[in-house]
Amino acid sequence: MKTFGIVLGVLLGLLGLAAFVVPPMLDWNRYRATLAELVSDRLGREVHIDGALSLALLPEPTLTAARITLADAGDGVSITVAELRLRLALGPLLRGQVDAQELVIVGPDVRLPWPLDAKRLQLRAPDWLAQISARVEGGRVSLGQVAVDRIDATLGTLDTGSYAAAGTARFSGQTWHMTARLTRTGADGAAGLDLTMDGQGAMQGLGGAFSGQMAADGALSGRINGRGPDLSRLLPAPAVAFRADGRLDVAAGLALAHDLSIDIAGSPARGAVSLGLGVAPRLDVSLAASRIDLDAWLAALLTGDGAALPIATGIDLSAEAASLASGTLRALRGRFDLGGGRITLNGGEAVLPGDATLRLVGAFSRPEKRLVFEGSGSLEAPSLRTTLAWLDAAGLGLLDAMPAGVLRQASLTARVSAGFGARPEVTLADLSGQIDGQALQARLTVKPGTRLAIETALNLATLDLDPWWPSALPGRGRVDLDLQLATDRLRFRGQDIARLTLDLASQQGRVQLRKSEAVFPGLRAVASFTLLDGGGLNDARLELAAPALDAAAAGVATLLPLPAAMRLPHWPLALVLVAAGPPGAIAARLTMDAGDLRVEAQPLIDTSGQRLSGTMMLRHPGAPRLLEALGLGGTASWLGDGSLSLVAGMAVSRQKILVDSFDLAAGVLRAGGSLTLEPGETPRLTGRITAETLPLPLPFPRSPDPLPLALLAGWEAGLRLEAGRVLAGLSPVIDHLATQLSVKDGALRLDTLTGLVDGGAASGAIGLDTRAVPPRLSVELALAGAKIAGPLFELPLDIASGTLDATASLTAQGHAPQALLATLSGTAHVAVQAGTITGVDPAAMGPGLLEDDLRRALMAGSFAFDQLDLLAGLANGALTLAASSIIAPSGTGRLTGLVDIAGQTQELRLAWRPGVEQPPELAVRLGGRLGQNGRTLETSEGQIWRALHP
Repeated sequence: MKTFGIVLGVLLGLLGLAAFVVPPMLDWNRYRATLAELVSDRLGREVHIDGALSLALLPEPTLTAARITLADAGDGVSITVAELRLRLALGPLLRGQVDAQELVIVGPDVRLPWPLDAKRLQLRAPDWLAQISARVEGGRVSLGQVAVDRIDATLGTLDTGSYAAAGTARFSGQTWHMTARLTRTGADGAAGLDLTMDGQGAMQGLGGAFSGQMAADGALSGRINGRGPDLSRLLPAPAVAFRADGRLDVAAGLALAHDLSIDIAGSPARGAVSLGLGVAPRLDVSLAASRIDLDAWLAALLTGDGAALPIATGIDLSAEAASLASGTLRALRGRFDLGGGRITLNGGEAVLPGDATLRLVGAFSRPEKRLVFEGSGSLEAPSLRTTLAWLDAAGLGLLDAMPAGVLRQASLTARVSAGFGARPEVTLADLSGQIDGQALQARLTVKPGTRLAIETALNLATLDLDPWWPSALPGRGRVDLDLQLATDRLRFRGQDIARLTLDLASQQGRVQLRKSEAVFPGLRAVASFTLLDGGGLNDARLELAAPALDAAAAGVATLLPLPAAMRLPHWPLALVLVAAGPPGAIAARLTMDAGDLRVEAQPLIDTSGQRLSGTMMLRHPGAPRLLEALGLGGTASWLGDGSLSLVAGMAVSRQKILVDSFDLAAGVLRAGGSLTLEPGETPRLTGRITAETLPLPLPFPRSPDPLPLALLAGWEAGLRLEAGRVLAGLSPVIDHLATQLSVKDGALRLDTLTGLVDGGAASGAIGLDTRAVPPRLSVELALAGAKIAGPLFELPLDIASGTLDATASLTAQGHAPQALLATLSGTAHVAVQAGTITGVDPAAMGPGLLEDDLRRALMAGSFAFDQLDLLAGLANGALTLAASSIIAPSGTGRLTGLVDIAGQTQELRLAWRPGVEQPPELAVRLGGRLGQNGRTLETSEGQIWRALHP
């Protein structure tokens, strides 16, 4: 027995060793057809085994087959399996029977055609699944272009008789845990189906569930719900929590989730999702909300990769209100198509702040990892400034440098190109429509950022400058500008004044006017400059050209109004101004040629201190000709012939204009000095003028034309005036003139006036008050020791020589010389020593006072006198000789009567008593027009005297 036991143990050991060693050494491939038939029977499809077969009895009987192909049964479905392992029961296997206990499918690759027949969607568990357990490892299912891979799942039955599946799979790069429960088919062919999906890894927290029934034809109907902490993991949407609950119906190739009640970040919404399973699979999402955060949705759509979704997706998004950039949009609607590498906006519409309606259509793409939009749009903005103010609040700053009267309303259409990324930009090409009622065509590029960049090319039929004046275009704040402007009509103050082209750029505080050309009627202006950051100027140039200065002035009269009394000559004009330098010392050079007139200036400009200094030179070969061309005729009669030359050194600031020295030569005028003008509400002129020769115009005394008294209004003056010789009508009237000239409140005064008149000392004061109604002239004059060297008044009875002392106090009122002469009033006193009177010769009367001698003496001649005193009063332009006396060696006399200066008439009587005993009074009367020699003699007392003295 001991020996038998040892032998039996050895045999059993050898049998066990054979179970490990012998089966692998057997040729199992001869059972390939049998095994393929067995698997085909279990799977219901013809199976081909192309790989090796092997059987291992321990630790469990396992049959392994490699490279298995499930043949196409004419339905377009192909299946390959890398390896199939079938665990068998040992007892039946020893009896030559195959009893499968567990099926493991490794690396199955299932390829389904698209579109898939709806019947293929019918979920039916095979009968053998109730007898064994099955497991899939590393599987893959491809449905058209959509693939689910890394499938690891376990299939089996529950105690209730339902079929169950659980496992993980990867879809669209994310891993999901899925469970399914399928009940046995009822009498009506329907089965219950429960599905759950839960995200793994990056999709943690996302999940959904379906509970419903599957009809005999494969249609599904039931409820579906979903939830997750981040909606952006599923759709191009903001990263917010969401919940959704509704119904799901699947039939005829269409899966529809409808009546969805959705909560997105605490905001309720309604929606629907449909999945079309036709030739081109398509997912459509419809979402309607009362209010959404559009900032977050746009960020998701613009920065997400929705265009890379595995199937075409459509999103219809609408909201009654939406928040965007701290503003509220109304009636928002957007229809998006995602897929094929593009996001297509089929229609977007919203009412922006300011009741502006914006419409957009186009498509988004991602060239070189940058989101780009290409499309078209329109804007109807009845309150454009309100809309722009909203954009300003968002940081664009479009209104920073805009005047209040512009950009009120707009109606525009354009092709839109926008790029989003590190350097976003929006380009509006073929921009057309109207702004503030002005038609335009333009191209506009806006680049938001720390500094807003604007590039635009504008073509305007009309540009009304009034609302923009005097504000400047943006460019010195947070805005960089590149502007090209062209307009056929530049309007200013209601008039068409020019055609304008402008090419300007501003960046980081640097403003460059590359070229600007304005064509006014009769005038062409071209300008260019570069304004550096900090105020420096480089390559500044201004050119003006006009064939006729007067025609050009008429064309730009709205910009450069001329005084009413001044006109410009018909001269060609050429002006060139160049400037460059740092802000504290910009050197400029001005050259202007207008006919024979040449102006040159070389100012130095300090923009930081707002000062200007330099020299100016003005020359013309004929001063009277220049003044006459400017509308001041008749100047040659008092200015004389000669050229004009002015050289002045100037310093200009906001507080004052200083002419520290000037030399002026015009005709016989020679003057110099210094002047200071203080601008302000009432400009004030002060300084000193010293003239070698000072010619003065004398108005025609009886002229009815008003004097330019309005020139005295609105400014003040305090000038020291000195002149070596003063001329009136080119004739000397006073030498060594010195006076203090002042103008204030429309009143002109010459105070402390002194000078020499024919060797005599003159003094006095003159005032002209234009505030009085009518204007009032006052004169106070005194003259002592003047030598009379010829007829004083050029009258038939006149003083021809002597030493003159005189005083006068006169007033007059009126606007014209005629009125002033007609109202001349006052008093005058004249005293002449050792002089000569012409017109009579009392010495010729002789001692006998014969009649012929008397007539001859009173009709002509001249005589010497020792002293003459005249006291006269003036009233309304008439001179009355109130008292007078003449003392001469030949006798004494009195001059009385009236001289009407205004009326140019005279009524004078010279009474003379000759140097005889008991002298009679002999007289001569002068009457008629002033200056006429109409005489009447009174000699009757001479006859009586002769009778008494035979």
